Amino acid sequence: MKKILLVFGILLALAVFLLAFTSRSSVRYAGGSLTGDSRQIETYAKKFLEDIQFKDFQTAASYHSKEDRKTVDIPNLIERLFGIKPEFLNIMRFDIVKVQIDSTGKRARVLCHSVVKILNSNEIKEPEIMLYFRKDPAEGWVMELQSSLR
Repeated sequence: MKKILLVFGILLALAVFLLAFTSRSSVRYAGGSLTGDSRQIETYAKKFLEDIQFKDFQTAASYHSKEDRKTVDIPNLIERLFGIKPEFLNIMRFDIVKVQIDSTGKRARVLCHSVVKILNSNEIKEPEIMLYFRKDPAEGWVMELQSSLR
């Protein structure tokens, strides 16, 4: 009986270990440590994707630098990225897979996995999207949306 409980305990501990260290969230951050900048960039990426999900293009454009906000055309960029018009795009789910900051601490990129459905069809796609950020001295982290959605 003791041997069975011991084996069960070991298997349970192994399962918890594997779940904790092989999940997507455990490999999300290159280098292993979660810095304040990484957290901030991840938050911006999540908010941006949520704004796109709910078709709030004006707020989605706000992650750009003040200078670029005047000319950015989010619906057109989304159409180029997904190959369909934004009004037919239903983002069902998205996950942040990895946040990377370069060695200078001035550039970053976020790998996102999404599940989208094309409305009026049964087609479901799972595109991966790379979002790019740069650290502006005046504004902090801003999205390089033009390069992100090409």
